Amino acid sequence: MLKLNAKIKVYETVRLIPTPKFYEFTYVKNVEINSSYKSLTDTATIVMPQKVYTDTKGFDQNLFANASGEQKTIHDFFKLENFIEIFLGYDGDYKPAFRGYITGVQSDTNATITCEDLMYAFKKIKAVKDDTVQDKNDTLNVVATNPTTNVEKFNPKTFFEKRIRELNLPLKINALDEDLGNLMINRGQTLAQVFEMLKDKGIYTYFKTENLVPVLTITNNPQQHTAAELAGFIDRNFIKSPLAGALAKKLINQGLSLLSSKLNKIAQSVSGGFLGKASFRFRYNIIEDKLVVVKESTKNTRTRVEKYFKNSNTPIYIELGDPNGQLVKTYVLHSDNENLPNDAAGFKQTATKVASELYQYAALRAMESKPSGFEGSFLTFGEPFVRPTDKIILENAKDKEKNGTFQVEKVERTYGENGYRQRIYIGRRVEAI
Repeated sequence: MLKLNAKIKVYETVRLIPTPKFYEFTYVKNVEINSSYKSLTDTATIVMPQKVYTDTKGFDQNLFANASGEQKTIHDFFKLENFIEIFLGYDGDYKPAFRGYITGVQSDTNATITCEDLMYAFKKIKAVKDDTVQDKNDTLNVVATNPTTNVEKFNPKTFFEKRIRELNLPLKINALDEDLGNLMINRGQTLAQVFEMLKDKGIYTYFKTENLVPVLTITNNPQQHTAAELAGFIDRNFIKSPLAGALAKKLINQGLSLLSSKLNKIAQSVSGGFLGKASFRFRYNIIEDKLVVVKESTKNTRTRVEKYFKNSNTPIYIELGDPNGQLVKTYVLHSDNENLPNDAAGFKQTATKVASELYQYAALRAMESKPSGFEGSFLTFGEPFVRPTDKIILENAKDKEKNGTFQVEKVERTYGENGYRQRIYIGRRVEAI
């Protein structure tokens, strides 16, 4: 029988930066961890005994008692904004299940410690420094009560790498490297608020668990669609644009290399036990099945994308989905540096090219909410360890639709008195077995 093991490290911090001084615990009553690429912040809740005594076994007692030998409470070690790491596993194997900050400590019979991942730091740090917001040549910006900075040709990779590396936080960055046009950022907005702005544009931000440090991931393709998948989706759900028509469809189907270059690739870990793929078998290591098969459908819905240009107040636009369906989302793009041609032939050619790019943009966003795959979850043991955006292979199902390879959307991890479990929520079908 496998033996459960847990390890918790709590680091003292200075301005949210972890210091070398830490306390280590190898016991815990219960742990709950919620992780999803669709939510900005992962959370953890730890339940521990309220008091730590000098006769506790298995610890360096110098950490838990002062010079007079008095007992210490959990509050002496779990303090607000201390950095925390949670490692879970079996038989001496410890995998990093959570890294972040302590956001609350409550005492009752037991102590309950609430935590948020490193996104907590980005909720407290401004996206732009105060001394870089104001443009001295812009008198209107100087007198504005809430001045903004206009970031031209906003690129998530260059912008966030420059700002975040200045903070010296324990993380790596894997960010979308693409020009998103102009982005207005208010002086008081935090990094997390900018991440929320990007989410409205179909760009997701989340932390990916890795062996050494978490990876801040900023991507327009969290479900890791391929260019061929998107082209097929467009072909099945095409609506004629008043500007593009059949020519745009032809450009889309021929333009897979262009589309592929715009898909942000998410690197899978190949070390530290994180393979990015795991296998599960029904009636073997699946404890409970609450999965419901769903099919791709754009019936009764439409997605619209509009792009405005410097010399035009009328956008080029496309729509994807059911022509009679409800308009569920409109994405608005701006180009302050591009002009549309004035001559008819040049305008038609440019409009067709832009429309084909907008179809690609729309398909990537539309597929996020209309995948073929699953809704719901299944319950399994703590191993094999999976993370959001990992792929899992399901086998040996009585319902053949449940066999295949699927992508993980969310993981609820529990550890403690009732054992070590993962409730895994999965979404789109990647491929059939």
